[in-house]
Amino acid sequence: MQSLYLTAVFFSLLFMGFSAAFAAALGFVWVDVVKPQQLAYAIISGWPLNLVAALTMLGLYFVKDRKDPPRFGGLLWLLALFTVWITLTTMMSPIPERAWLKWDWAFKVMLFALFIPFVFRSRIQIEAFILVFIFSAATIFASTGVKTLLGSGGYGVLAVMGGGNSGLAEGSTLAVVCAMLVPMVIYVMRHNLLFPKNLFTRCLFLGVILTAMATIIGTSARTGIVAIGMLGLILVLKSKKKLWWLAGIALAGTILMNIDLSATPWGARMSTIESYNTDSSALGRLKVWEWTVDYVGQHPTGGGFDAFVLNRIMNVTEDGIIHYYPEDRLAGKAFHSIYFEVLGEQGIPGFLIYFGIILLVLARLRAIRKTWRGHAGMAWMTALADALTASVLVFLAGGAFVGIAYQPFIFYMVGLTVAIDHHSARVQKGLKHKLPSRETGFVTS
Repeated sequence: MQSLYLTAVFFSLLFMGFSAAFAAALGFVWVDVVKPQQLAYAIISGWPLNLVAALTMLGLYFVKDRKDPPRFGGLLWLLALFTVWITLTTMMSPIPERAWLKWDWAFKVMLFALFIPFVFRSRIQIEAFILVFIFSAATIFASTGVKTLLGSGGYGVLAVMGGGNSGLAEGSTLAVVCAMLVPMVIYVMRHNLLFPKNLFTRCLFLGVILTAMATIIGTSARTGIVAIGMLGLILVLKSKKKLWWLAGIALAGTILMNIDLSATPWGARMSTIESYNTDSSALGRLKVWEWTVDYVGQHPTGGGFDAFVLNRIMNVTEDGIIHYYPEDRLAGKAFHSIYFEVLGEQGIPGFLIYFGIILLVLARLRAIRKTWRGHAGMAWMTALADALTASVLVFLAGGAFVGIAYQPFIFYMVGLTVAIDHHSARVQKGLKHKLPSRETGFVTS
């Protein structure tokens, strides 16, 4: 039944995709997040669904949808430059076999991010992208959140739809993405035009938030606590009822301090945060980060994708003794941080480009908020800019302890930023020329 369902969804999206490039792109997002070819046991199992969706999207765009393309500004130029740079570092990699394998999917992530603002141009299209992203991710974490609410869970033991240890099937990645999604869900719950605003839809979106938060707890990933902490801080700062939030946090903190959670999987895992200096996992990360800084000091352009295997670190004991893999085995301890992942793989130039992209995203979102603040007809755009900013900040916080620098989720935020920036410019241009409300985007854009 699962295979039949996934096959039916894919072909339904493919059929709808033939109507417009953005519809085909929505199918690509679903395939990119859910990975149905890995979940299905038959029929579409192993099919190149990403390629099919991408070719459909590109074909429709070039045949019938090349209107009003975005200006190729600073963000897109930096993203294009980073795409070129990761290719150059892969060509120079001392471990080309491994590097090209990671480049294959990371390069596609960059290309799709570049393409997002070309096909998602109106408010309806942008909100459709966000909704498909939310519900695609919810396909993965819904069962996980429910299982947690029913009492199961734990680090490395909570079954995630699809299994494996990559993408959203990996606990720490899933925890960060769940936290990133919460601001987006709050946005669509309050502002989207595609769903009617009633009790049912409100409960639906609140249910997504509840299961996302439960999933973070269920994974018992320490990264998730960092992500929740950043998310909570943002919500408090943005709230008009800060005293209520602070009182609630104080109450929750008091309760947690007076309850013994050490017997629970979550409590046992969180207790290791206080003893990081004797926790072998934490010590291993610190040693890898030290190695990364030394390596980049000698190789400023980095080691290319999967350069972590060059450290050859197998584990670190509680007293700091490092055990290495034998010379004939190409293996090492992973970076476990977007900052050290980009630095070690792409070197100083790649690090500056990557985080230059993210800083420019935050700057453009701030400019959009400033442009439309107090303008009732564009409240949705300031709210969306706030949501994207929160998601990016959560990523930066949670990503400090998990290597997800090239995962598509942050690049969705980059592409959407360019898309709404372009839409904002079109609305401003329409206002200057006093276009009707339908054309300026105040009603249906």
